[in-house]
Amino acid sequence: MALAVMAAGVIVVATDDAAPVANAETVLGVVKDAKIISPSGSTRLAAAGDRLFRGDVIMTSPHGSAQVITRQRTTFLGGSGALVVVNGVRQQLRTGTVVVDALDGPALDLDLTGTLVKIPLGSAIEASRGPSTRVGALAGPAALTSSIGRRLALPALEQVVLSGDAVPGATTPLHLSDSAEEARVVPRLIADDIALKTLARGIDTTGRSTARIVEASWTGVSQPVPNRVNRSERVLPVLIADSTHGGTAQQRYNNAVAWRAQGGSWGVVLHLLAGRAAQVESTLAALQKSGAAPGRIGTVAPPTVVAAGPPGPTAFHTPPVNPGGTKYPGSGSNPPTSTPTTSPPDTLLGGLVTTVQNVIDGVLGLLPHDKVKAGSDPTTTKVPDKVTHKVSTTTTSVATKPKSTTNETTQAPTVTSTPANGLLGDVLGGLLGKH
Repeated sequence: MALAVMAAGVIVVATDDAAPVANAETVLGVVKDAKIISPSGSTRLAAAGDRLFRGDVIMTSPHGSAQVITRQRTTFLGGSGALVVVNGVRQQLRTGTVVVDALDGPALDLDLTGTLVKIPLGSAIEASRGPSTRVGALAGPAALTSSIGRRLALPALEQVVLSGDAVPGATTPLHLSDSAEEARVVPRLIADDIALKTLARGIDTTGRSTARIVEASWTGVSQPVPNRVNRSERVLPVLIADSTHGGTAQQRYNNAVAWRAQGGSWGVVLHLLAGRAAQVESTLAALQKSGAAPGRIGTVAPPTVVAAGPPGPTAFHTPPVNPGGTKYPGSGSNPPTSTPTTSPPDTLLGGLVTTVQNVIDGVLGLLPHDKVKAGSDPTTTKVPDKVTHKVSTTTTSVATKPKSTTNETTQAPTVTSTPANGLLGDVLGGLLGKH
């Protein structure tokens, strides 16, 4: 209701916000592929700025959307939705999904046909109606009341799934869709959720050393996690517990595991513990500095070239990469030759084979160039008998007598890299002896 007042020749127009919100004007904001159906049944295309009267239904196409605005409150209606404007304080969702932003606007009663959701000033909720009905609190609390009068409080970052008009007895952590509507209302929550999802994907696509380093840093009791879940389900609860505060680290860890098991999104788990994604990333960076080379945890590391010869202590930290660019998890394993998507087992035997191959490459690389035919594979080229005899003799002798024998040093060109002793030497001698 507008009031015009003349004072000293100046006309001042004041808006009476004290008028009942039920009588407040409701208009369309941004709208796409939507129509308005009046109570009489007439239909017209919806456009931004159109006024909605009591009983009007705003309907969107599968790819449409609409913003329904009453004062400072906005209801975002998604695709394939139908929303009835009952009055300024009550709306009915017939189908589709809405996000109600009452953070700075008046309260709203959202009718889900059998269940009424009361959204107070300062709250934001998301509701969807389809085969099942779901209501989640993005910010601030809400309250549900069934048709028979049963009530359920809905705390912030919790959700409830309804069956018919029955209200369940408990809520579960909120599961986010990271939609544009959610991002408009709670941008920090969605940004943190996307950041942790990205971090989780990085952890899942790098080697198993990632999980080992983070889990080794955890001094508490680890909760059982199904074997088939991604590595991030074991790693992120530890990082979240170590980067948040309140209670003990063990309690925070237990809550994170439990909330994830109940379907809560990573961002929701983090915000329920009053954390931020930047804190988790800082904790991970500290572990990288103390327990692994930079860039090897939570990211897909670029390929590195390992020099020929016996490997050093850090030669197997980077997961190998095939020529197509596919990353293979696991530390010290080679990419498979027939099934690129399957990681080889991270076992002692796998590491031993890799070590032997690197030593062979190093030994053959030290041989005179005229002994290896140009264009051939150095790992399969036949080595002259005298050199082969020298290397084989040295290999078999190191396990039982001194490393060098003066009677043999003049039989062939000197090889400066001596194969390893014991089992590795036997395996290497056997491989070279077959050429």
